[in-house]
Amino acid sequence: MESAASAFLRSVMGKLFQVLEEYNKQKGLRQDTLSIQQDVRMIAAAMDDRLHALRRGEQRTAVARIYSEEMLGLVHDAQDCIDRIVHRLTCRPRVGGGGGGGGAALIRRVAAVAHELRKVQSRSGFADEIRQLKARLKLAHERVLGIPIPPAAASCCHEFAAAAPSCRFARNPVGIGRPVEDLLSMLDEVEGEKEQLRVISVVGFGGLGKTTLARAVYEDPHAVEKFHCRAWVAAGRWSPEVTGHGVGEILRDVLQQVRPKDAMDVVADNGQRIEALLKEYLKDKRYLIVIDDMGMEQWSTINSIFENNGKSSRILLTTTIQSTANICSHGNGYVYQMNTLGEEDSKKIALQEVRSPELEQGSMPLLQKCGGLPLALVSVSDFLKCSGEPTGERCTELCRNLGSHLREKHGHDNFAELRKVLMHNYDSLSVYAMTCLLYLGVFPNNRPLKRKVVIRRWLAEGYARSDSLRSEEDIADETFKALVDRNIIQSIGTRNNAQVKTCMTHGIMHEFVLHKSVSQGFIATSSRDHPRPHAYVNNACHLSIHGGNVTDSEASDEDLSRVRSLTVFGKAGDAISYVRKCKLLRVLDLEECSDLEDSHLKHIGKLWHLKYLSVGGSIAKLPSSIDGLHCLETLDLRRTKIKTVPIEAIMLYHLAHLFGKFTVDKEDLNNANKMSKATKFLSGNKSNLKTLAGFVTNERQGFLQLMVHMRNLRKVKIWCGPVANGSNYTNDLSKAIQEFTKVPMDNVGARSLSLDSEECSEDLLSSLAFEPCSEDSKYDVRSLKLRGKLLQLPPFVPLLSGLTELCISSATLTRDLLSSLINLRNLLYLKLIANELERFEMKSGAFPSLRRLCFVVQSLTSALPAIEQGALPNLVSLQLLCPSLVGLSGIQIRHLRHLKEVMVDSGVPDQTRQDWEQATKNHPNRPRLMLHKSGVRVESEGPGNEEVSAVRDKRKICVVQPSLDDGLDSSLKKMRLSSESSSRLQVIVQSTSSSGH
Repeated sequence: MESAASAFLRSVMGKLFQVLEEYNKQKGLRQDTLSIQQDVRMIAAAMDDRLHALRRGEQRTAVARIYSEEMLGLVHDAQDCIDRIVHRLTCRPRVGGGGGGGGAALIRRVAAVAHELRKVQSRSGFADEIRQLKARLKLAHERVLGIPIPPAAASCCHEFAAAAPSCRFARNPVGIGRPVEDLLSMLDEVEGEKEQLRVISVVGFGGLGKTTLARAVYEDPHAVEKFHCRAWVAAGRWSPEVTGHGVGEILRDVLQQVRPKDAMDVVADNGQRIEALLKEYLKDKRYLIVIDDMGMEQWSTINSIFENNGKSSRILLTTTIQSTANICSHGNGYVYQMNTLGEEDSKKIALQEVRSPELEQGSMPLLQKCGGLPLALVSVSDFLKCSGEPTGERCTELCRNLGSHLREKHGHDNFAELRKVLMHNYDSLSVYAMTCLLYLGVFPNNRPLKRKVVIRRWLAEGYARSDSLRSEEDIADETFKALVDRNIIQSIGTRNNAQVKTCMTHGIMHEFVLHKSVSQGFIATSSRDHPRPHAYVNNACHLSIHGGNVTDSEASDEDLSRVRSLTVFGKAGDAISYVRKCKLLRVLDLEECSDLEDSHLKHIGKLWHLKYLSVGGSIAKLPSSIDGLHCLETLDLRRTKIKTVPIEAIMLYHLAHLFGKFTVDKEDLNNANKMSKATKFLSGNKSNLKTLAGFVTNERQGFLQLMVHMRNLRKVKIWCGPVANGSNYTNDLSKAIQEFTKVPMDNVGARSLSLDSEECSEDLLSSLAFEPCSEDSKYDVRSLKLRGKLLQLPPFVPLLSGLTELCISSATLTRDLLSSLINLRNLLYLKLIANELERFEMKSGAFPSLRRLCFVVQSLTSALPAIEQGALPNLVSLQLLCPSLVGLSGIQIRHLRHLKEVMVDSGVPDQTRQDWEQATKNHPNRPRLMLHKSGVRVESEGPGNEEVSAVRDKRKICVVQPSLDDGLDSSLKKMRLSSESSSRLQVIVQSTSSSGH
């Protein structure tokens, strides 16, 4: 609770200070402003001290808990005050009429004067609110200073200890047979490889069984026989934050096991002596050392001790942090990503040997919440044993109350170990990351989330504040990466540049986060498992409705003045009436609202504070009141039936991201006054539009006419319609693209362009021509996607100096087009999609920078492109998504020395699959082999794509991921699998459409 309140406090009050600069001009408020700032700093510092005390293992008192709740309420009230002040000071008055006559001008002047008068009148009212905030802050300051910090608890194993949970080895563990075999094979030497030290990192979310797996490998007879010098160290118990001991104790522990006599003669504080003894003893030994729960700081200090002695020694590490695993295993090591258990193995653990149709049906939702996490399943099993024979009814009851069992001091003892794991993950985050994680509770469990959507919503809520070095977008992105790095958020799909595209909060972590958010009043949700007490709804910041579980009488009784976001999934029912009651709403997400109609958005223009709006359902037209959304930053229309947008939507001052597939309203196009205003608005550099994805055009009028004036655009998607004879459309399109891509010579941009000419009868894209740039400018696009009838590479493509990502989709990709791609020497990612691919060769030196290469070919009538030795010297990912692929198709991967991943279509013949499995096994890097399962598309920054669905399969693989610091490519959805198969392939689902990238 302290973390959320402290983060809110710093973020909200920081904005309040900026607003108060307006009032500093009034002498009566200057002193109040300074006093508020000082009080806020003192309170935030005191709350941070409390958080650090909790992380050291100290107990939190009931008084401190009540105080945190008070602070959260204070922050909410401060937010209300800020929003009202900002609106009154910054929002422009709405005046009707589009005419330019004298009467209209007089109306505008009168409205402006009235607006200024209201601002003056409001100042006194806001001054009173500010003084009240000051008084409340003063009292809160006095109370926080009076809260005693208790002495550290005798044991650090309570719910709030930041120490890593104690290790517990599962007896007769389920589902680790194949992972043990995989790890044992990595202990062996690769054919043709020099005998050298290798570091193998096992990484995954807490509770997956990493320690159990490592112990099984350590005690396996094969390992015992192969390594006569072995040691096991639990690094987590020597964490400096918890015990004050660190590297010295870890090294002494190793020395004590490999050389007990020497360890007795040296104390842990004598680090240099321990290091010298270890180095001397291990220099001619083949050793296996397992370090459980390794930290990055610890590894940075001790890794130099374990030198490569040419004896094929191995170090096996476990960690929950992905970056730690990547760094530790950098070079010739391996990163082993642990998977969750599948349905059958989950039942074996949770339900033991009991089986019945009633139990199978009743336990399904509970097992889904556990998400295949072994520790969660063991906790459920122990709880069900305590309550007698497991039944479906008991499972349903436990599923409904699972969140309360994960709550500190209120849960059942059977969940104590699981609580510690979850709290350890939560408490290890920064205060901002904690708040952002709690926010994910608004989404349903097991729901794939798009990274950009999550980040835009965080920004709209104000959960990322810029500093002197970083923007709000950078801070939000870093927060997201931190959650992924700790495996709290699971990456289920990546973009072309290996950045996470879609993600999901782990099932049991989501339940923990949701219950924590609801119990703190941060979120109120309406679903079967989570009833909505009125007290929570009345004080909640975020409201999430699942399936319309709200009656009209309930909606009329609740105070929604503090609600900042409203998210609806499924039928909204009477909950749609909430929209007009949430006066300070910042985020309105109705994208998955199935019964949304045009009439529901009639008064949306009154939501003056709205920053994020996403709609779906049967919405076919935006209301005229859209121009009242002065603060709107994101407008997402991809799930709607909207074909045209009013010109007013383009002229919103703060709008940064506009998504859909539309044109400008014809009435607006024919209104000379409106088009003149829009052109003047855009030419004056008043537009903040960065993403326009996208619009349909087959003539100069409309977006092509306006696009040339949009100076802040960074991402554009254009659907090119049929071209009329004698039209200058091609020239107009070329001009618009030139203006978008032209930048000053010293500018390093990140522009993205997508052109779809599939509906055009001719090769439109190849006819686009650019004029030469002046000496002080250049054409610069980082990512380019081309779709249509392409006979040759469009001549403007080689002019794009910063091009690093290219995706081309055409019915036939000709040899001439493919050969011309070799000249693009800076490409990092190349994807080629076609029904037919003509033969061509990649000679030595081709694509010197390319990291990821993907072929999607439906009919492979001949072999794939020949890859000579020396071509693709930096390739890390090779994707061959060709159902008709036969064998290796002439491709030899052994000379691709940086290769880490190979993907083939799941529909290839069994012999082809075996051939590629053998090829990857014989490669020195042992790249992971994955199967692509077609038929599921990943939603892109444009409409028309289906959402990734959670897919289950009855095969399980724990896949070896070689060390790769910059991640791996492919927009993919990992399958949930069980553990019966002995195959070493990983089955994934990936988009095969160009728009899916």
